[in-house]
Amino acid sequence: MADGQSSSAWDEIKAERIIASLAQEAGALMPILHALNDGFGHVPDCAVPLIATALNISRADVHGTLTFYHDFHRQPPAPHAIKLCRAEACQSRGARELERHAEHRLGVKMGSTTADGAIALQPIYCLGNCANGPSALVDGVLQAEIDNKKFDALVAALDAKKTTADASLVGSGIKIFVPGEATAKALGADGVAHAIAEHASRHNIPLSIVRTGGRGAFWLEPLIEMQTANGRIAYAHVTASDVPALFAADFLKGGAHAKRIGDPAQHDWFKNQTRLTFARCGVVDPRSLDDYVVQGGLDGLKRALSLRPADVVTEIEASGLRGRGGAGFPAGRKWRTVLETPGDTKYIVCNADEGDSGTFADRLLMEGDPFLLIEGMAIAGLSLGATQGFVYLRSEYPDAARVFGAALEAARAGGVLGSNVLSSGKAFDIALRMGAGAYICGEETSLLESLEGKRG
Repeated sequence: MADGQSSSAWDEIKAERIIASLAQEAGALMPILHALNDGFGHVPDCAVPLIATALNISRADVHGTLTFYHDFHRQPPAPHAIKLCRAEACQSRGARELERHAEHRLGVKMGSTTADGAIALQPIYCLGNCANGPSALVDGVLQAEIDNKKFDALVAALDAKKTTADASLVGSGIKIFVPGEATAKALGADGVAHAIAEHASRHNIPLSIVRTGGRGAFWLEPLIEMQTANGRIAYAHVTASDVPALFAADFLKGGAHAKRIGDPAQHDWFKNQTRLTFARCGVVDPRSLDDYVVQGGLDGLKRALSLRPADVVTEIEASGLRGRGGAGFPAGRKWRTVLETPGDTKYIVCNADEGDSGTFADRLLMEGDPFLLIEGMAIAGLSLGATQGFVYLRSEYPDAARVFGAALEAARAGGVLGSNVLSSGKAFDIALRMGAGAYICGEETSLLESLEGKRG
């Protein structure tokens, strides 16, 4: 084995099964490395020749990709990982001072593991939580507004039993909307949802908890909302300890409470906004295709299917739609180029590897209204002659990956993706591909190289 490392026969059998399950995918190397990394906690050396054989590439190519990306481990990692954000926004809120405290508290330098091998302290670059830094991923869970005291508490709680699943309650009765968006969760939204569910269960109160995306007002989070006879009523800065008092104040009917802010649409920050891309974020269940359709979703895809591809592109040109990546490139020009370029196989690729501080619009959309992205990619694919799309998402966004993955499954089950999109006889599907901690892969040519299983 490479580097003299031994491997049990079981490790090889397990690795072979993982590799075989993914080897037929386009650009299979990155998904295989992720699956091995998740399955073993690292990529065992015995897997390198197995991958090379399965994909008909050299061991050097496998090794080069494996060692290029920060997220792939060559050896079993520490049981716990604390990844402190070093991006500019977090630095401006004290991340460097927090890093010095963390090194002193753990007795290690950044990028090292504690003497007992229990905790790895690592840097990470932008978690899309810029308004609430300093931020960190602690065993894969986003934490916000970390000071020295909170850091010490997080370290002390590493071995405590954790509830990792989103708290939701499907039932009859009043709907309570609790954000499941990453920043809201980092500020305590999961604890609030669990407390509401437990209180309702103890007192036999019929209600449904819907985990939404975020409205973007992070200074109000956790922001929970009730569906009352008079519309949505919101309560801001809610903590788990507030829940009994909120029930006592009859918040299910919009009752008076110090944290009540009323109709969120009439809040001073929201009422003068015109929301287009983010109109549904914070309003709908991002995993529910039915919610999306009720709010006008799929109308665009249905209309596109009724037009000739060239006519769809003409409408995109006439709309003046521009890209959201910063350069404002006319979308119609790009679509026209792809439509008129000969080729038997075409792909639609979405770059969701945003990595610059403050630019986490992709995360908010994928966590709050993922079907909008799915519908847009389907329109593009069906109009330009592509049957396959890829979303390349940065690994620093685990919540976005979970929500978008669930939405993809719902879209396939609902006939929005697959071999017969909305009974049109046309095929289009989307694969979610994860990056592995390489900042450069936000640049489009590096991203495409990574999609093909290469170094960025």
